Amino acid sequence: MRQDERSSGSAGRWGPMFGARARDWAETWEGPLGWGTPVYEYVLDRTAVGSNTTLLDCGCGAGRFPRMAADRGAAVAGIDAAAALIAIAGERTSEGDFRVGDLEALPWPDDSFDLVTGFSAFQFADDKVRALSEAGRVARGDVVVVIPVRTAESGIPEVFKSLVPLFPPEALASMKETGMFALSEPGKLEHVISAAALRPYDDEEIECPIVFEDLTTAVRAFVGAGPAAAAVANAGEPAVTEAARAGVDPFTDEDDRVVLPAWYRVVLTRP
Repeated sequence: MRQDERSSGSAGRWGPMFGARARDWAETWEGPLGWGTPVYEYVLDRTAVGSNTTLLDCGCGAGRFPRMAADRGAAVAGIDAAAALIAIAGERTSEGDFRVGDLEALPWPDDSFDLVTGFSAFQFADDKVRALSEAGRVARGDVVVVIPVRTAESGIPEVFKSLVPLFPPEALASMKETGMFALSEPGKLEHVISAAALRPYDDEEIECPIVFEDLTTAVRAFVGAGPAAAAVANAGEPAVTEAARAGVDPFTDEDDRVVLPAWYRVVLTRP
């Protein structure tokens, strides 16, 4: 595992925020239930990932998707702004090439990978066109872009409504431009993909419920999520914990699990 710390731009902002509670993130959002399994499996199947695949996951976090790809025989790499998450990714897949860095300046040569993925990742870049252009540069095959959609019906935005009063105004303004839903409005993703000179050839919407085993785990997940760091710094952890508990409680099912409805758009493109 190689680490190449970057301190400017979106990576400089988001890296410390997502890395502050890396173990909480890894064990909840990227735990055995957590986020992403239906989307991950769709991409692995749709792109036929196997023993001959070289794969880069942009914004790889704690490395759950690269681990799943490696289990299918792929040679995997990952990049993330949070050094603590990259360390966990390296623990999960010791043979992987995991680096700390910026999506807008990928530290690999042209045409290095058969497949480049970004699961709810590229929207965190300040310059989203440049980030996708970089993904296209290092890909000799597909670039897969995944973003959240149907946000009005989804659980994460509903929970974050409870947290909004705890954020400083400047953080809320910034997250509209670079944050989880920054590419979710109609037309935005199409514009960025086109400007990055990528050619879409498949576009699917995948239902992907996010499941936490109990209320305590769900609260831990939201308090430990990268954006919540700004609320914790502004209002204190007890206030954020209380607000998160109030936000997730309505999503508790009869088995005491927390199940958040979610849908993700998966766009397969080629350089």
